Amino acid sequence: MKFPKAILFTQCLQNDFVALLEKYDPLPNALHVGYQEAKRLLGEMIEYGPVHSLIEWAYSVDEDDLWIVHIRDWHDAGDPLQKEHLRQFGNHCIKNTKGAEFVFEPWIADRKRVHRIVNASGLNDFVDTDLADLLEPLSKRKIKVGITGVWTEAKIQFLAYDIRTRYPEWEIAVCSALSASSSIGMHFIALDQMREILGVRTFPS
Repeated sequence: MKFPKAILFTQCLQNDFVALLEKYDPLPNALHVGYQEAKRLLGEMIEYGPVHSLIEWAYSVDEDDLWIVHIRDWHDAGDPLQKEHLRQFGNHCIKNTKGAEFVFEPWIADRKRVHRIVNASGLNDFVDTDLADLLEPLSKRKIKVGITGVWTEAKIQFLAYDIRTRYPEWEIAVCSALSASSSIGMHFIALDQMREILGVRTFPS
């Protein structure tokens, strides 16, 4: 097995979190980042926006050099264990619905390049998922990690914390232009916390 030099994690880049909205549209659920942040992340014209550019670049890199891991929120409305979470935040990312689709789904549908998908139903992406098993072969190796997506102060920061504690040899980076939250203020506070507490490298673009 050939080990990559780097891993790109995309975090919850799904319609229910970041789909573009009209300025005065109501939020589809309590976890959507809102009109302004979705536009900042995806761009007014998606095909020229930051996420599209990132995906185009990532899929052009050889999979022996870069693993692409898409973490998606994936809920079962019939699961009693998820009932409280869905009650708190409203129905979102229900499996096999349009809202659960990646915003970049059309761009990767016909790609031959290998990527990995992790279905997570909670705040910790290592609980009740196969993420730990997926990353186990890379443990104790020098790996560069990039995390992009939403929410900066929640899922991104929690993932960075877990990676830092589980894989201390790894170098973690987060780009401000490729991550978002419902509040730009909380977004920048979370970036500062990750840099100061977790040693995450943060980049403006």
